[in-house]
This record gives sequence, structure tokens and C-alpha cells, in this order.
Amino acid sequence: MEYVWEIVLTVLCLMGLGLLVWCLLGRLVCPVPGQEVLAVLEGQGDGGGLEQSVRALMWLRSLGLLRCPVVIVDLGLDREGLAVAQRLALRWPVVDLYRPEDGAEAH
Repeated sequence: MEYVWEIVLTVLCLMGLGLLVWCLLGRLVCPVPGQEVLAVLEGQGDGGGLEQSVRALMWLRSLGLLRCPVVIVDLGLDREGLAVAQRLALRWPVVDLYRPEDGAEAH
């Protein structure tokens, strides 16, 4: 019975050490606090891959690994692509849609 407790304690210590290493590595890949970072995504055509890219960035934000706003720049989005970009901008407040021909941001 004594060996079982030693094994359990060893496993718990290893899990704690693994968690500590995971947290430290996560801090290494985080942007430096105080520096402004901006993620810019180019939107073209039907916006293929745009939703996947935004979702990946939002996933990084939810993990605390990314703290920047996301800007989708309209570089020739068609009607379908523009609808995708507008839907993404409405869903997440940190996502903005920039249309250079308008010269303003649109949500």
C-alpha cells in the first residue's frame, strides 16, 4: 500500500511540473506587454479561409496567448465575401472590417 501512495504522489508531482512548464512556454510566446500588435487579414473574393483565420485568432485570444485587435481589409471581396467579413465583425467586437474605398471602418 505504501508503494501505491508513492506512485500517486510521483504522478501528481509530474503533472504539476508539466503544467508549470506548459504555463512558462505559453508566456514565452505571448506578445510583450505594452507593445501594440495588430493582426491584419486580407479579404479577397468570396472570403475563402477568412472565417477559419479569424476563428484561429479568436482561439488564441481565448487561451490568453494573443491580445490584439483583428482587422479584415477588404481587398476585393465580392458580395458573399463581404457578408462573411461583416458577420465575423459583428460576432466578435475585436474584429473590424476596413474598406479602403470607403476610407472608414465598418461593423
